[in-house]
Amino acid sequence: MQALRELDANYMSGPDNPWIPFTPLSEQIFLKYWKVDPVRAEMIVSMKIPAGLELGTHYHTGIVVAHTVSGAWRYKESDWVARAGDTLYEVAGSSHAPESFEDSEIFFVMVGELLFLDSDNRILWQENHKSSLERYLNYCAENGLPARDLTSWGA
Repeated sequence: MQALRELDANYMSGPDNPWIPFTPLSEQIFLKYWKVDPVRAEMIVSMKIPAGLELGTHYHTGIVVAHTVSGAWRYKESDWVARAGDTLYEVAGSSHAPESFEDSEIFFVMVGELLFLDSDNRILWQENHKSSLERYLNYCAENGLPARDLTSWGA
């Protein structure tokens, strides 16, 4: 019975979870990884984007749910601006370029890959569970931080 209770809730302390630069794509954007599921290709991550930043066009192979915690941002192709408390659901196969108007924090649940594209729609970078885990583990090792097992629901 104890094992079942452990899976009921998986508490993670925000202050104990580091903000990590979104390298090699940007030294100005920071990520906080909550969970990375290699079986379902799912990532749960928070993102901090400074005001005035444009992130290149990317294509989603799976769905994305984005909840704006603070700030204001949008996709350049859209006429809306997401503000604190707003939630966006993106279908698989969508493509867009985010831009921030204020320092923003966004909480994401993503499935699949983000394919970052150049102006000719050639793939510049593939962001997925493998690249996310590698970034997290490298950052923790380089900064002497204990790394959590992001792939387990019991840790």
